[in-house]
Amino acid sequence: MKVETLDNGIRVYTLPIEGVKTIGIGIYVNIGSIYEEKDYRGISHFLEHMMFKTNKKYKAHEIDMGLELNGGLANAVTSAHYTLYFFECIKESFNKIVDVLYSIFENSSYIEEEFENEKKVIISEIERCDNDPEEKLYNLVQKSVFGESDYGERIGGSIETIKNITKDILEEFKAKYYSPKNMFIILEGNVGEKEMDTIRKYFSMLEGDDVKLKRPSKDKGRDIYEEMDTKDIIYYAISKDFDLKDLLKAYTLSSIISGGISSKIFQIFRNKYGIGYHVFLEYTLTYPDSFIFTFGVPGFDKEKENKIYDAIDDLLNERITEDYINGRINRLNLKFQKSRNLLFERIPTDAFLIKYFGITYDNLLEIVKKESKNIEDLNKMLKDVFEGYEVWIKPK
Repeated sequence: MKVETLDNGIRVYTLPIEGVKTIGIGIYVNIGSIYEEKDYRGISHFLEHMMFKTNKKYKAHEIDMGLELNGGLANAVTSAHYTLYFFECIKESFNKIVDVLYSIFENSSYIEEEFENEKKVIISEIERCDNDPEEKLYNLVQKSVFGESDYGERIGGSIETIKNITKDILEEFKAKYYSPKNMFIILEGNVGEKEMDTIRKYFSMLEGDDVKLKRPSKDKGRDIYEEMDTKDIIYYAISKDFDLKDLLKAYTLSSIISGGISSKIFQIFRNKYGIGYHVFLEYTLTYPDSFIFTFGVPGFDKEKENKIYDAIDDLLNERITEDYINGRINRLNLKFQKSRNLLFERIPTDAFLIKYFGITYDNLLEIVKKESKNIEDLNKMLKDVFEGYEVWIKPK
């Protein structure tokens, strides 16, 4: 992996991947919900939507068509502390795709009608999530760990805060935070100096000042109990925050304990107790200094409510063994072999790993092998998760 800093401050990481014919592009902006003003919570996510609307060079439909009809895929995600735009395209269309991407990031104003239409879309999205118990469970996890704070409020904001956002406020937000000094770019796959020249040509033209992010607030967590019309189905999660330096250990533990029919979670919760269809242990949200590690059962019959703690006790008392770990690493190895060249799927992982750990997806398997040797540490982390805060959503 190579890194170059353009004259305007944008860092560009290039990661050639042998045997891959396409090119992956990730554009990481160091802004997310925890840095927003409380009255405008959700503005980062709102801007993510507006980025693909009409700009000075292309109309909204031309952006969509320009990406897809030139052999490109596009997506974006807003997190608590960053926004990521990621793309994959055929090599022959790289220059055209970059031209479209530059127009998106260089643009400074939007059309009022498109802005208001997108506001309605986002409000509908929030209403849908509020009425979906599984979506609500994930949103309440943040609040259960960090309370009423920047860290605890949901990424997409509320209907009230979205209504507060005007087009002028959104444009000012973009001008302030979408500075070249507050972003970096990743190029992966079939990339070389020719592609790097194209990035230099376009993205060196971006302008912007130094960015100062506010210090986000945290608050104490608490257990949360809510009732919804869930048709006799219960939704449950227990979560705890850990220091970000322990994230790779958590990834290892999650890979070993959760996922697939051979996992301890599947064997205990599904096979032994018949609790839930999708039971998981994973880090559900990251922050600049920490992450939330969550055990969740998003949907199980209320008749099994009294059994969930028995199943958790079984999980904690059935200790992780070396033989079990070796088998799970074999499973993970297959997953890595199959997904290593899927650029559109790995770019979000690479962007985060490069930013905070200086590694890429290709390093993860060896890290899991190394971390998995510390069985006692993994067992301790597993127990620590269940000392966290609970979220229960029960039928009315």
